[in-house]
Parts: sequence; C-alpha cells; structure tokens
Amino acid sequence: MKNIVRFLENQRGFHDVALVKRALDALKLEVDPQKVIVVAGTNGKGSTCATLQTLLMAAGKNVGLYSSPHLIKINERIKFNGEDISDDDFFEIFQQVHEKIRPNDLSCFEYLTLMAAYYFFAVKKVDFAIFEVGLGGICDATRSIPHDVSVITKLGLDHEAILGNSLVEIAKNKFGVIGESNKVFHTKFDDAGVVELSQKIAAKHHAELIEAYPHDCVVVNIGEYPDFWIKTQWGNFKMNLQGKRAAENTALATTIFDHLVEDAQKFLPAIGQVNWPGRMEKIRRQNRDVFLSGDHNPQGIDSLLDILRHYNFDKVHLVVGICHDKKHSQMLEKLINFPNFIIYLTETPEKTLSIQDYDQKFLQRAAFISSDPMEVLDVAISRSHKDDLVLATGSLYLIGKIKNAN
Repeated sequence: MKNIVRFLENQRGFHDVALVKRALDALKLEVDPQKVIVVAGTNGKGSTCATLQTLLMAAGKNVGLYSSPHLIKINERIKFNGEDISDDDFFEIFQQVHEKIRPNDLSCFEYLTLMAAYYFFAVKKVDFAIFEVGLGGICDATRSIPHDVSVITKLGLDHEAILGNSLVEIAKNKFGVIGESNKVFHTKFDDAGVVELSQKIAAKHHAELIEAYPHDCVVVNIGEYPDFWIKTQWGNFKMNLQGKRAAENTALATTIFDHLVEDAQKFLPAIGQVNWPGRMEKIRRQNRDVFLSGDHNPQGIDSLLDILRHYNFDKVHLVVGICHDKKHSQMLEKLINFPNFIIYLTETPEKTLSIQDYDQKFLQRAAFISSDPMEVLDVAISRSHKDDLVLATGSLYLIGKIKNAN
C-alpha cells in the first residue's frame, strides 16, 4: 500500500481531459450518466457532496463519493456508503486500473478519479456516484465521467493564476463540467456577468438551470455551543454542519435530492447526521475543546467569522497556517481585525507559506510563532482560559496534521 501511495504522489500535473477520457474508455466501464453527479464550485463542494451522500443513503441508495483532499489518509477520497475504501480494495482497484491504462502517464488526481469510477461502477454497482471537482472544471478529470447532473456551489476568487482573475473567468472554467442536456443545480448567482454566462452556456448545451430552493438559517443558543437549523419549504431541520454557508450548501443538496428521489421530504431529518471532518470539527486536546476549521480562502474566513459571531467567548486563540498559493494577507487581515482574536502563526505540512514570508505586520501581531503546528497549538491551549475558544484554521493540510497527531 505504501508503495502505491508513493507512486501516486509522484504523479504530478494534470492533462487534457481527452487523455483521461481515453484512459476511462480503456477500463470498459458501464457508466449510466443518470447516476453520476459532478460537483464544481469555489466553496462548499465538500459539504454539499457529504449532505447529498447522507440524504441518498437515508433513502436507501448505495452511494459512491469521490472527494479531495484527504486529511489523514488517501483512502478518505473514495467512499462507499460513507465508509472509506479499505486498504485491500484500494490495492486491488489500483492494480486493475494500472494494468488497463499503463501506457497513460496520468497525475495522482487523474489516477484516483479513474480508480473511484472503477470502484463505484465495476465493483460496487452504485445507485449514485458523486464526484467532487478537484480544480476548476474545464480541465478537471471528473469532467471525463459521463454525467447528467452538474452542480455549481458558491463561486468566489481562488486559484486565480490558473482559473482567471475575475468571477466571470472563474465561472467560465467551472461551468466546463456542464455537459449536453445536463440538469445544472446551483446556488444563486449574485454577479450579473455570471448569470449571463450561465444562461449562454446552458443554451449552448441544451442544459436546464435549477437554482437551489429558498431557505433560511436559524441559530438556537441553549447549550454550551450554538445549534444551526435550516428552514425549508418542508419545515425546519437541525444541521450537524454550522453557519449560513452550511445552510446554503444544504439547500443546494436538498434541491438535487428532491429531483433524484420520490418523497424526498421524508428523509430530510438525516441532515442532522451529515459528517464532514475539518469543518468546525470539535476535538479534545489537553482536556480542552479545540475546533478545527479548514477555511483556506477569504470567502471561507468570512464564513468562519459569521459562525463565530454566534459563539459566546471572551477570546479566541487562533492557530493559523496557510498555503503559499492562497491570499494569506486578505485572510489574516480579516482575522486580526476581529475583536478579541489572538493570532498564533505556523506552517502547513504541504504547500506551506513559510514563516518568513508572512507580512511583517502579521508577524508583529502574532502572540507566538513556530513552524511546528503542534507546538503552536499546545501553546495556544496553555494560554487560553475556560471561557476562551481555541481554533485552528487556514488550511485543510493543517487540520489533517492536527487530527493525525491528536
């Protein structure tokens, strides 16, 4: 297993989708496009996928979910009915796929996409397969999987060097997942240029645009921490995920679910069972609650701040590590201006922004700095009081490191 993971991690870059499609054809899979859902967007892809997976499972469907990145182990990326693929199945699926596509020099993500497809369709014979886009849409390997349903979650500025410097350019790339005669489920588009672009692309592909159903987020403060509920046309349901963004993603997932399953409203209480690690996830360390929230762009930080407004605390001790390709200045600017936040800076185990590359003003404001995330976290915990919150954010790689070490 270790040798396979090492091989996959050494497969770099990404290729033309046509190459991935040829590799997919070599697998000779029987893929029913009506069973395939491809999810693109800037923020909320993972939680939308997880919510849809949970709802479909509640309705008695067998569901495959392919997502990225993983927090601790690569198996997390390929799930069947909510369970990570086993080491034995991972090994066997890799061998089968590698043997059939050996002439193709694919990237790690492209390999894993094909492995997920083989696992879902050749082995598990799923009722539905959900594929989360890795980056963008036009060149993403998931686009090669025949699908009748495309999903566009909240759009924002991220990965501009690859996707473009405007919301319309980024949307154009992400809309690349839309195929002929697709049903395209999406959150509300707030930008007029994006609305116009979506209509043009939908018309070109004879696709149907379906906006997420109206909803509201209700916050109830009766315990130690707030509870978040989604208000829908079918009633109110407690969410396991937190915040307005979670409600937005849940509304999108329930809209898709309603089009896939009869009597969908019967299964909506399952919203309270959705589990998506690393999103305001609570762990225990040194007899303290510690929250892990892998917000890795300015929009994600906005969502985190919105959630924290509903928490009662004296201070927040915030451990922050950010990847080098993210807008660290914008992210930290939002955090240092929030009242009663104490910032601790560290590095991430992958793609890290080095300590010396942080802007000087953030280094001066930091209460403690170290390249070792666990050292920083333990210092933050030791300096916190019982009425304070301790939270780590800035990167899913950072969250994975903490979870794995805890």
